[in-house]
Amino acid sequence: MTTVDMAISPSTALRTALRMAHSRALADLGLDAIGRVRFGWRDRSIGSAVEHAGSRQWLRVVWARREQAQGDWWTGNRDATSIRGVAKPRVLDARAWEEGPLVYRAELMSLLPGRACASTAVLERNPGLDDGWWDELERSLRALAETSTERRVLDPETMRRRITVFFGIDLDIDPREWLPAHGDLHWNNLHREPFAIADWEAWGLAPRGYDAAFLLGHSLAVRHAADQVARRFRGDLESDGGVISQLYVMTKLLTRADAGEHTELVPFIHRHVGQLLGTRMPRPRRRPGLDTSTAQDEGL
Repeated sequence: MTTVDMAISPSTALRTALRMAHSRALADLGLDAIGRVRFGWRDRSIGSAVEHAGSRQWLRVVWARREQAQGDWWTGNRDATSIRGVAKPRVLDARAWEEGPLVYRAELMSLLPGRACASTAVLERNPGLDDGWWDELERSLRALAETSTERRVLDPETMRRRITVFFGIDLDIDPREWLPAHGDLHWNNLHREPFAIADWEAWGLAPRGYDAAFLLGHSLAVRHAADQVARRFRGDLESDGGVISQLYVMTKLLTRADAGEHTELVPFIHRHVGQLLGTRMPRPRRRPGLDTSTAQDEGL
């Protein structure tokens, strides 16, 4: 049984459990691993290139507690099969099994050619991408936005509450106007030579400009790349949905920085938010019974 023994280091125990689950998936699917395994963010998954019948593919195994092993996050890669016009991996086979309090899901996917634009989610240096790559990113996000889906991995109330807590602004967030988005568009999920987008676990309906805001937030430490995102997606980023998306993405990045992840981004985030709030704000939500003119006069 592949369970996590918390008597030893949680990280070591979890990785041991993931390696055992990966080995089980290899055996169940009749695959041979190629090269070293890679662990996902916070050891939520494990993956490796594999070989079957002379062809190379990618095997990913993800874990979740039984009560969480459901819903849009759990089936994102499989559901992305419905998307047309975007270079991405295809799910070829999938199976899940329970072990103790955990559920594992193995997904055999086509292996993307090319390489990731960066080894981490946050950009640390200019990736040197040509206009053709940026054109393909724009075209792909337009094609994604035209996809029909009911998937929604963002919660409007959570977004509103976090923006209020971090920045003291109470905004209306209307999910009726949301569009399909990748949901986790960072530099390690973007490929080059050729262009492709990996990891579709989090895709679904989001405010207009969410993907552009997400990529911009992960680009702030590299001025040239951040300027490219801002220029290419200006219309989306300056929309109400785009401003809301930027504020929410910054709350996510600051929360992760508080946990020790990519702390070098913090001064860039604060500078960006200061510029954003000083130049463009959606209309604050009007609370029932509150006279906003009086509130302003009283300095509330």
